[in-house]
Amino acid sequence: MGKSLKTLPASSEAFCKSEIERMLKYSQTKVIMPVVALGLLRAYAETGQRAFTDHEIRKTYEAAVRDLKQFLGHDVHVGAKYYDAYGLRMSRYSVLKSVGHLSCELLAPYTEYAVALCDWIPGRIKQHSPSVRMGS
Repeated sequence: MGKSLKTLPASSEAFCKSEIERMLKYSQTKVIMPVVALGLLRAYAETGQRAFTDHEIRKTYEAAVRDLKQFLGHDVHVGAKYYDAYGLRMSRYSVLKSVGHLSCELLAPYTEYAVALCDWIPGRIKQHSPSVRMGS
């Protein structure tokens, strides 16, 4: 009899979703990391860009916040100051890896499932907490 699989394969869409769930779990009242991920995934889905500087990560985050405000249907207090540590923190969730000073690369399987994740993340954020604050 074979062993049961206790962890999700790191190359699956389910793995990506479980990492987004983990981001939400640790978000408490603020949703920042899933929004950073969404911004990066949208940029990748639109342009194929895999390498991002901190400035580019900031821009994708800001665009994702604007889109989420529209999706949620209310003006959520954003005002979050973007910190360069956000990009580096994404390595905890296997989303990015550092490839230089304040420069990161988007990793598989996120690249493989970018479109599906871009469709799923906004609804999951809304489901997580209808009154969630994005930012500080």
